[in-house]
Amino acid sequence: MSNFVVDQLGFVRRQAVDYVRSISESAAEIIPAGLKNNIKWNLGHMYVVHEKFAFQLTGEETRYPTNFSKLFDPGTKPSDWDIDSPTMSQITDLLIEQIERVESVLSSKLKEEIKPHYKSSTGLTYTTVEQLLGFLIYHEAMHFATIKNIKSIINS
Repeated sequence: MSNFVVDQLGFVRRQAVDYVRSISESAAEIIPAGLKNNIKWNLGHMYVVHEKFAFQLTGEETRYPTNFSKLFDPGTKPSDWDIDSPTMSQITDLLIEQIERVESVLSSKLKEEIKPHYKSSTGLTYTTVEQLLGFLIYHEAMHFATIKNIKSIINS
């Protein structure tokens, strides 16, 4: 079943994945001066937050790869990493698989109420699957813009 929120979320995710395909592993790990994170962190973070909002909060099965929370949770940064990070290819494969899961598992559940309701750190309360996915559109787009900004800094 097609739905604007699911379609838009898939669009933003696929745009981000297509954009980073040409970025080398070494470029993806550069942290520009004045920033805390790199392209790879932003992609891994997108995966972790998506897993929480799309699956954990909706009561669906989650798939957190080993060490992803330690590497990519909010507040983490590559300068603190003491373990190897996944490759860009591994992350992009996970991002593609994840959006396919969202589309197949959640498309028919958009109006379902989540329990308990989720109150964000900014005070917004989410009560349905569709509302959580709506937030993820914003989150994905914000991090995609950050990735584009980092790439621009690296290239200049």
